[in-house]
Amino acid sequence: MADKVQLSRDDKPARKFIENPITWWKGAGYGWNTDVTIWNGTGEAEALCELFFDNLATLLGVTGSAVGHIGYGIIGNGFSDVDGYGLAIAKAWEKIYFNRVIPGCAFALLFGNAYYAYQCGRLGSKEKRNDVCAQPYGMNTTVIYITLYAIQLEALFTGGYKYIGQAVDGDVDGAALAAAEYAWKVGVSANFIIGLFEMLGAVLGESIRKVTPTAAFYSPLLGVGFVWLAFSPMLKIAAEPMMCLIPFLIVMVGFFGGVRFTMFKKLSLPIALTAIIYATAAGWAGACKRKIGSEGATAYGYSLPFGESEMIDAEYVTCQGTSIKGAEDAYDQFAWSSDMLKDSVIKGLDGLGDISDYFSTIFLVAMVGFTGTMACVESASAAGDDYPMTETMLIDGLGTAFGALFGSIYSTTVYIGHPVYKALGAKRGYSLFNGLLYCALLLSGLFASLYNVIPECANGAILIFVGLLLGRQAFEESPSRHYPALLLSIFPYICNWAKLSMPDEGIQMMGQAGGTVFSFVLAWMFCLCIDRKFIQATIVSFVAIPLSLFGLFASHNMPNDEVPPTEGDEKMGFYGKEDHDYNNGWRWAVSWALACVFFGFHALLQKFGCVEKEIGIEGEKQDETQVKQDETQVNQMSEESI
Repeated sequence: MADKVQLSRDDKPARKFIENPITWWKGAGYGWNTDVTIWNGTGEAEALCELFFDNLATLLGVTGSAVGHIGYGIIGNGFSDVDGYGLAIAKAWEKIYFNRVIPGCAFALLFGNAYYAYQCGRLGSKEKRNDVCAQPYGMNTTVIYITLYAIQLEALFTGGYKYIGQAVDGDVDGAALAAAEYAWKVGVSANFIIGLFEMLGAVLGESIRKVTPTAAFYSPLLGVGFVWLAFSPMLKIAAEPMMCLIPFLIVMVGFFGGVRFTMFKKLSLPIALTAIIYATAAGWAGACKRKIGSEGATAYGYSLPFGESEMIDAEYVTCQGTSIKGAEDAYDQFAWSSDMLKDSVIKGLDGLGDISDYFSTIFLVAMVGFTGTMACVESASAAGDDYPMTETMLIDGLGTAFGALFGSIYSTTVYIGHPVYKALGAKRGYSLFNGLLYCALLLSGLFASLYNVIPECANGAILIFVGLLLGRQAFEESPSRHYPALLLSIFPYICNWAKLSMPDEGIQMMGQAGGTVFSFVLAWMFCLCIDRKFIQATIVSFVAIPLSLFGLFASHNMPNDEVPPTEGDEKMGFYGKEDHDYNNGWRWAVSWALACVFFGFHALLQKFGCVEKEIGIEGEKQDETQVKQDETQVNQMSEESI
């Protein structure tokens, strides 16, 4: 199947500096286009399974971070001055999370998936064809992880200290609930503003796409795809091979090898579902169980009892998603709960008055969000479906803000992977039904049970397939001379993955804000160097000076003494030279100023003929011709060998 995925096109539409989202449609009607079918058979089912489990993998992963790592891991072990206070906050936060945050996501997913199914029909109407595929839509993985650790974690600590006096006076549970409520309202309000900022990014999106080299444009897609969708899940598979290796092989032979698991005539079991079923069965059979107190159990951090035993009587512990006790407790507490969405709708915006200290992070995260959206729209265009950039960015921001109104702290976005769904034969039903399924699942309260039933790595193999395919697209869409720039653009994303556990300063700087800004600028600059476009390189270097001084680029600097700190890690502020001599912002500013001189000097040499001219349109054509010649030569050699 993978070899049939269209990842590039020769007839790319001309780009403009400004895109009007109304006139772009050129008279296409506003009604529902019935010529584009909702269901397209097995391919639609395959795409639905892939998108559903893609979203599920993100939701399971971020839930593990929000509830497990941040909640019980960090907050639960904090506030040691008041006995049991940290654990009480973690429990209160867990209830709010499953009763408000997760149901809020349902409305965002329904809105976005339904709209993009509708948009797909409009594109078919505009271009007079019905082989169009809707843009996939779901949880914004990169942005969510940044906001969890840069905003939500800080808000939980701030809320904890805000009400610690009440806990000292004896009302530990009341103080814990107030602290968790405060953190939730901050998270919801921040998410709402992120959505608004993403909508403002629509003004710049088309202009950036016109002037940016293709390789730089694809750097977010390649970085996120390679590191977060492929590399990170592979670590989970390597950690538990008895549970995860066979699902990985199922995905490889199914999606890359074209193997179909036929049940009856043309009816086949979706590859993604097959992988999930095996991993879940293996996990529940004990594939990841460890003896309590053993070095393995301690190293892996497993704490849930395996089997039907209570923890006090259990002999083994097991990984998340494979504990009967955990699943039963989740069902009893959250399934069909009357607390679902209680005090949730619009109430979260009460935290708007408390987010001023987070505005710098919010702005930075919004930049990451709309940069990713631009890459996804370009990816869909390369696969044959050229959707409007401005409208897509508006809808992405609106979907995030809409979810926040119902209590969600998570951003949503167009997903990378449109070429995959198009190759499967999907049109728009997979998007529409994905929204409907998640609306039902997340509003029922059953997600908490699902979180405790499906192992995390069960979805990992699916993500690896998507990540590798998108990496391939980045290379196929870029001129071959820019391949080194693409490879270099991956580094900041690796640093972002590593920065949570490694103290090296280079990692800390390159990995800020998901690594997106650093990667984007780095790839852009490298492409300009390759093409000898020294005047443009001088301009980009000049723009990077204020980006560095105010924390948008490599913002690993000394935080101040405020709670929460308004400067420092992934924060905007002014990072000049201080006595502590730790700020790196001014150092980067000086470095970019030197780069301006460097490129300006080369531009001068170029003007006097001492350096070759820049590579323009003719260079692009020569590059494409060389690629075709190389492909022809390879084919001839293959035929001769046969």
